[in-house]
Amino acid sequence: MNTAVPRALAVAALALLFIGAILQVDWPSGEMDQTTSREVGMTLFGYSDLSGYGLIMMLIGLLLLVALLGGVFLAKEEKP
Repeated sequence: MNTAVPRALAVAALALLFIGAILQVDWPSGEMDQTTSREVGMTLFGYSDLSGYGLIMMLIGLLLLVALLGGVFLAKEEKP
């Protein structure tokens, strides 16, 4: 049985659904927020050593690194 035609029809239907959903969204128009890199840096790292999210971001990064290395270690297949 040839399944190429039903698959093509399903892909076309999903594509039309996605296009219709994108066209139905009320996209905002106008000026973009004028956030500067200095403001982003101050939000991340704070105005003093005790404020901001810099330390938290570094700890989360360290946690993700350890999780990645642990996943690689667990996924490594040992040879008999």
